[in-house]
Amino acid sequence: MYTGQYVFVGRKAALSIGNVLPLSSIPDGTVVCNVEGKVNDKGQFARTSGTSAVVIGHSEEGDKVRIRLPSGDRKTVPSDCRAMVGIVAGGGRIDKPIMKAGVQYHKYR
Repeated sequence: MYTGQYVFVGRKAALSIGNVLPLSSIPDGTVVCNVEGKVNDKGQFARTSGTSAVVIGHSEEGDKVRIRLPSGDRKTVPSDCRAMVGIVAGGGRIDKPIMKAGVQYHKYR
């Protein structure tokens, strides 16, 4: 996303980065973030910096969608749940070296 970009929400929104669509409208293999676990719960999965989830597949009935989370787990959610297309910004946050032992101590405390 960028400053001034228009963000569209709903079933008729185009499949482009930043738009929010129901998972039933998103094809397999699409990278998404801020995925809802239940309908209208405002996003539960893949929200931290640099993370994303991938849509693996849809059920034959069309009421469930399977997604792969950043941890590698696979989760089944209702197809009416919404997700934002794209990856959350800030991907290099964990690449910064730890300079002092105290920082490491407080990190894992």
